[in-house]
Amino acid sequence: MVFPSAGRPTIHAVAALLGASLLTAALTLLPVETAAGLLAAGSAGFAVAMLRGRTKGPRLRAIALAAGVLLTAAAGLASGIAAWVAPHRLVADVPLPAEIPLVSLFLVTAFYLPAVLRPAQRRDPLARLRTGLDTVGVTACLIFPPWLLLFSNPDNRRGAAITALIFGAAAAATVAVAGVHAIRHRAALQWCGGGAALSLIGLTAMVFGHDFPFIPNASIATLVAAAAINVAAGLLWYGSVRIHPDVRPIPPAGSEPSASFPLFALPILGSTLVTVYHLLHGGRVDPFSIVLGVTAIMAVAGREWTSAVALRRHADHLTSQGNRLRSLVFGSADVAMVLDADLAVRWQSPAAARQFGLSDQDVLGRQAAALVHPMQADEVHAFLGARMLARSEPSADSIAVQLRDGFGRWRATEWTTSGSDPAEPGHTLVVHVRDVSDLRDLEQTLRESAHLDHPTSLANRQGLRRAAELVPDAGAMIVIELGGLTAIGDVHGPDLAEAVVVEAARRLRNGVDSADVTARLGDSRFAVLTRCGAVRAHLLASQLLNALTAPYLVAGTSSHLSAWAGLADRTADTDVDEVVRRAALALRSVRSGPPGAVEWYDEEMETRLLRRSTLEQDLPGAVARGELDVHYQPVFDLPSRRPVGVEALLSWRHPTLGRVPAAELLPLAEDLGLLAQIEHWQLHRSCRLLAGWRRQHESLWLAVNVRPGELAGPSFQASLPTALETYRIPPSALVLEIAEPDLLAAEDLASHLGRLRAQGIRTAIDNFGAGPTSLSRLRILPIDLLKIDRDVFGQSSDAGRHIGEVLDATVALSQRLGLEVIAHGLQATADLDTVRSAGCRLGQGDLLGPPMPAEHLEALLEQHRDART
Repeated sequence: MVFPSAGRPTIHAVAALLGASLLTAALTLLPVETAAGLLAAGSAGFAVAMLRGRTKGPRLRAIALAAGVLLTAAAGLASGIAAWVAPHRLVADVPLPAEIPLVSLFLVTAFYLPAVLRPAQRRDPLARLRTGLDTVGVTACLIFPPWLLLFSNPDNRRGAAITALIFGAAAAATVAVAGVHAIRHRAALQWCGGGAALSLIGLTAMVFGHDFPFIPNASIATLVAAAAINVAAGLLWYGSVRIHPDVRPIPPAGSEPSASFPLFALPILGSTLVTVYHLLHGGRVDPFSIVLGVTAIMAVAGREWTSAVALRRHADHLTSQGNRLRSLVFGSADVAMVLDADLAVRWQSPAAARQFGLSDQDVLGRQAAALVHPMQADEVHAFLGARMLARSEPSADSIAVQLRDGFGRWRATEWTTSGSDPAEPGHTLVVHVRDVSDLRDLEQTLRESAHLDHPTSLANRQGLRRAAELVPDAGAMIVIELGGLTAIGDVHGPDLAEAVVVEAARRLRNGVDSADVTARLGDSRFAVLTRCGAVRAHLLASQLLNALTAPYLVAGTSSHLSAWAGLADRTADTDVDEVVRRAALALRSVRSGPPGAVEWYDEEMETRLLRRSTLEQDLPGAVARGELDVHYQPVFDLPSRRPVGVEALLSWRHPTLGRVPAAELLPLAEDLGLLAQIEHWQLHRSCRLLAGWRRQHESLWLAVNVRPGELAGPSFQASLPTALETYRIPPSALVLEIAEPDLLAAEDLASHLGRLRAQGIRTAIDNFGAGPTSLSRLRILPIDLLKIDRDVFGQSSDAGRHIGEVLDATVALSQRLGLEVIAHGLQATADLDTVRSAGCRLGQGDLLGPPMPAEHLEALLEQHRDART
C-alpha cells in the first residue's frame, strides 16, 4: 500500500509498512510481549508521514495527532522491552510493563482530545446534552464487558488495569463521540475520532495484557493491541492528511448528521453478548456492573428523549415556515392562464402549482397545445384558435382535455375561455382550467372497488394480482396469520373483532414502504408483496409481527392477538398466486411453533408438508382398509439367549408413500383424534396373538407403545381391561411403553402409571438416555422396566471410555429401584459384551432378532422351544 504525499509516494509511509512486516516476522524469535511492543513501534512511520506530508486539513491537528501516535509507539516499544528485560519490576506496586502504557495513556489523551475537539461548533443546549449522554453511555458500555468478565471477581481487581479501563474508556468514548457529532470538518473528524478511540483502546488493552500475565492468552492480547495501534495510526493519518476540511454551515437544531446516528448499537450489542456469555458460564453480576448497565440504559433513554425533542422543534420550525409561505399565496382554486396571439402561455395563476404542480418554468412561453396529450393537441389548438377570433365575447363552450401535470401524470381537466385579458385587450385569451379528475377518479374507484377489501381498504386477492403486475419481479411475499380473532368475536362480539382487524390492517399498512402492496387474503390472513431482498424481508416480517401483536385498545376494550409469518421469494418465472401459495406453506409450517415465528419457504418444506397433508387425508379409514400392520421384535434373556418378551411395533403400509413408522404415525393420529381407534386395533390384535403364543410359552410378555395423552383417555381405560379379559391374558403379561421424550410433556403421568400398576399391568420407559430425563426421576415414577437406548452403551457414542461407567451406574441404580433393565438397540457383538459386563440380563436389537411378522416370530419361538426340549 502506498501513501501519496504531494503527488508522489511517501517513502516514510512505505518504510513504516516494511518495518511492521519485519517486526511481525520477529514473532518466532522474540517473546510475544516484546514482539508486540516492536509491532506497536512500527506505527511511528505513520506519524512521520503525518509530519512531513502535505495536509488537506488543519496543520495543528495533524501535528497533535502525530505526537500522540509517536508517544503511543514509544510506549508500546518501551513496554515490550520492559516485559523482556524486567518483567517483574514493580513501580508503585504496578508491573513496569503495565505502568509504561498506563502513564502514556494519560499523555496521549492530552494530545488527542484538543485535536478532535478543536473546530469551533455552535450548538444548542439539547445537542450538547445529547453529546454528553452519548459519551456517558458509550463509556459505560466500554467499561462494562471487561469489568464483568474480570473485575466482578474481587481477586482480579488491580489498580493499574482498573485505572486504565476507566480512563481509557472515557477518553475513547469522548473522541469517538466527538467525531460522530462533528459538524465542521465532519468527514475528517470521523476518521480521526475513530482512529484516536482505537489507539486509546489499544493502549488500555496493552495495560491489561501486562497487568494480568497469569490469565490465558494475555500475551496474545498485547499482540492484538499492537496491531490495533497500527490500524489506528493509519486511520489518523488518513483523516488528518488525506481528507478535505469539508466546511459546511451549521444545520438547524434536530437535523444534525448525528441526530439519528445509531451510536449505541455496537456497544450495547457487545455488552449484551458479554452478559449472556457471562451468565451462561455461571458468572455473577456485581453491583458495579449493575450500575454500569443502568447508566448505559439511562443514557440511551435520555439520548432518545433529547433527539425526539430536537426533531420536534425542527419539525415545528419547518411547519411555521410553510404556513408563512402559504399565507402569501393568493388566487382561487381554478387555474387561469393568459395566452398571447400565438396561443403561448404568458401567465398562469398560483393555483396551477397547487392544483397541478405546474411551475412557471414548466409552462410560461410554451404553446398551450404542448401541455396536453399529443392525441388532443390539434383539437385543443383548433378550439383555442376559434376562441381567439371571438375573444371579445365570453363563451360557455368547453373542451375535455388530458393535461400533463408537474409530476408527469395525465389529469382530466375541462377548459373554458372568458375573453381577453383586461390588461391587454385584443391580443390575449384567458383560459380557465378546471380539474375534473375527482369525478374521473370516482368512476375509476367504482371500477376498482372489486379489487379492494372494503373493511380494511387493503387489496383483496384480485387486487393483489393486479398490483403485482406493477411491481418488479424481484422481491418477496409475506403471508401473515393472526390468531385470537375468533375468541375476541365470541367474547366481545363480531363488531369488536372487525374493529380489531381494521386496526391490524392500519398497522400493517403503516409498517411497509409506499411501494409495497398489502392485501387481505381471508378473515385473519394478510399478505405483503415487498421489493425487499431476503434479509430485509425477514426483518420486515419480524417488525410487522411485533406491531400486530401489540395490545389493541378498541372501544375501551384491550385485546391481544398472536401472529405468525411465512415468506417466499418472488422470481421472474413464478406468478403471484404461486408465490402466495409457497408463503402460505411456510406459514403452515411455522404455525406449529410459538407465536411470533417467521419461516422461509423451501422445497424440502413443501415436500414435508405435502407428505403430511397426504397422510392426514389418507389416515382416516386406514384401519378399515387393512393398511395398518404390526411387526414384533423379541426381547431375549441374555444369559440363555431365550426370548422372554415381544415388543409390538405398529406401522402403516401407505399405498403410495410406503411404510410409515409408528414415530410418525402416532403423533399424526393424535392430532387427528384417531389415536384411540388405532391403539384399540393394535391392542386387540396383539393380545389375540399373545394369547396363542402363551399356550406354548407361558412366561412370554408383550410390550405395546402408547402416548402419554392416551393413558388418560376414557376409551383406552375401557378397552385395556376388556382386551385382557377377552383373550384371558394376565395383566402382568402386558407392558405399556412410553418414550422418554414424551415424559416432560405429560401431565399427571405418575398417577396414570400408578393406576395401571394397581391393575397389575407393567409399565416401561422406552429409549431411556436419548432425552433429558434424569436418573433421580426414576425414583418417583411407578415403572417396572427401563429400556436403555443404544446411545448409552453404543461404541460410537461420544462418551468414549466412560461408556462402561455410565451403563454400570444406570443398571445398578435401576436394580436398586427394583427395575428390570433392557438393553435396546443391540447391533454388534461389542454391544452385547458391554451390556453383559454391566449386569444387564435382558436385551433387544437386530443382533438378536430384528422386527418381524407374526408368523416369523412364531417360528422363532418354536425354534427356541425345540432347542430347550
